[in-house]
Amino acid sequence: MAGHGASLLLLLGLLPALLVAVRINGKGREVLYLAKGDSVKLGCPYVLEPEDNGPQGVGIEWIQITPERPGPENVFLSYHDHHVNYGSGSGLQDRVAFVQTDPGQRDASIRVADLQESDTGTYQCRVKKNTVAVHEVIVTVQEKPAVPQCWSEGELIEGGSVLLRCFSRGGTAPLAYQWAKLAEGYGGGRLPSGTLQGRAPGDLLIRSLTSAHAGTYQCRVTNRVGYSVCQLNLSPGPRCVPTAGGRQAGIIVGSILGSLLLLSLLGLLIWALIARYQRKECQRACSDCRSSTGGTMPRPCQACAHHSYSPHGISYMQCQHGDSDERAAALLCNDGIRHQVTCPGL
Repeated sequence: MAGHGASLLLLLGLLPALLVAVRINGKGREVLYLAKGDSVKLGCPYVLEPEDNGPQGVGIEWIQITPERPGPENVFLSYHDHHVNYGSGSGLQDRVAFVQTDPGQRDASIRVADLQESDTGTYQCRVKKNTVAVHEVIVTVQEKPAVPQCWSEGELIEGGSVLLRCFSRGGTAPLAYQWAKLAEGYGGGRLPSGTLQGRAPGDLLIRSLTSAHAGTYQCRVTNRVGYSVCQLNLSPGPRCVPTAGGRQAGIIVGSILGSLLLLSLLGLLIWALIARYQRKECQRACSDCRSSTGGTMPRPCQACAHHSYSPHGISYMQCQHGDSDERAAALLCNDGIRHQVTCPGL
C-alpha cells in the first residue's frame, strides 16, 4: 500500500508538466481560395493553460511551405522576447504583419496584403511555450475572371434565331458561364422559353424570337475566387412581309427601268452605225477628189473637219494643187442627201 501511495503522489506531482501548455483555438487545417490583389487574415489565436507557470516567454513563428521552394523551412515572420523579426527570401516582408501590436497577448494572427499567385502554399503558425502548438492554413491564390465581352449574332427579327455570345479573356480556369434575363417577369435569373445552351460555354441560342424575348440579358463568368459580368440588350423587330400591291409596284418599276435601259442601248447602237457610215462617206469623197486631179497633187487631200464637229452637218474637204492653187470640194450631208462638186482641173 505504501508503494502505491508513493506512486500516486509522484503522478500527481508530474501531472502539471504532462498537460499541454499551449493550445491554438482553430478549426484544424483551413483551406482558403483567395483572389489575386486581395488581403487576407490568417488566424492563429492561442490559449496558455493555467498549469503553465514556466519563466520563459512565448515564441511565435510563421512558416511558408511551397512546392516551388524546397529545402529549409522559410520563417518569414517571428516573435520572441517582445521583438518582431522579418525573414527573407519569401517576398512577403513588405506585405505581412501581425494583427496585434503585441502577439504575446494570445493572438498570433497575421494579415497578408496584395496577394500574388506566387503566395500559394501552406502556412504554419507555431506557438511555443513548454510545448509547441501548430496550426496550418492552405492558401491558393487565383485570378478573378476578366470582364467579359457580350455580343449577338443573327437577325433580331420576330420569328428568327439569334446567338448570344460571352467570352472572358482572363482568369484562372475553370471558368463557368451563366446567362440570365433581367427584364421584368423573369426574376431570379430565369430564361424565357426557346433558349438553349450553345456549343461554346458562353453561348446562348434563342429560337423563334418574340416580343417576350426583348429585354436585358446578363452573362456572369465565375471561378472559385470571384466573378465578372457583362450585359446585352435585345429588341427584336417585326418581320417585314411584302403585300400584293407592293409586289405589283415592284414589278412595274422593274419593267420600266428595264425598258429604259434597252432603249438606251438601242439608241447608242444606232448612233454608232450612223457615225461609221458618215466616216466612210467622207473617206470616199476624199478619194474621188484625189482622182479628179489626175493624181498630180503633192499630197493627198485632207478632211478639214469631221462631220460630227461641223455646223449644220457639213463636212469640208480641201484639195491642194501645185503652186498653192487651191480648189474646194464640198460634200453636203444634210437630210441624208449627198451632193458632190468635183474639183476643177488645172
